[in-house]
Amino acid sequence: MKRIVFASMLMLGMVGCATPPETSHSLIERQELKVDPEVIYTMEVTELFQERLSQPGGGSLLQVQFAVDARSDAELAWKVTWFDDSGMKVKGVGEGYRRATLLAGQSRFFKATAPNPRVTSYQLHLREPK
Repeated sequence: MKRIVFASMLMLGMVGCATPPETSHSLIERQELKVDPEVIYTMEVTELFQERLSQPGGGSLLQVQFAVDARSDAELAWKVTWFDDSGMKVKGVGEGYRRATLLAGQSRFFKATAPNPRVTSYQLHLREPK
């Protein structure tokens, strides 16, 4: 009887060890476009595109293009934050905000290209210049 109990416990222990522990790996959801409420009344993003640009040595870079329609004359500051497939921020050159002037009734087009092929997603930030 002791052998049966011992064998059962040993089998249960093996089954317990054979099952990998559950891990919850969930990426944080984020919006591709983040607009500061202060500029929402003076402008509107009308187009937002992304595409991968093939590189001569293989691989590709993510490129973001967007259009802004101005409702009134305004100053705009914008930047793109780049992320890899695990959701980690990818450092790039010139990560600060870029400035642009918008005139009422005007549509302006902008684009930015990822710093390296690891980039799989982005977040575009629009605000007033400081």
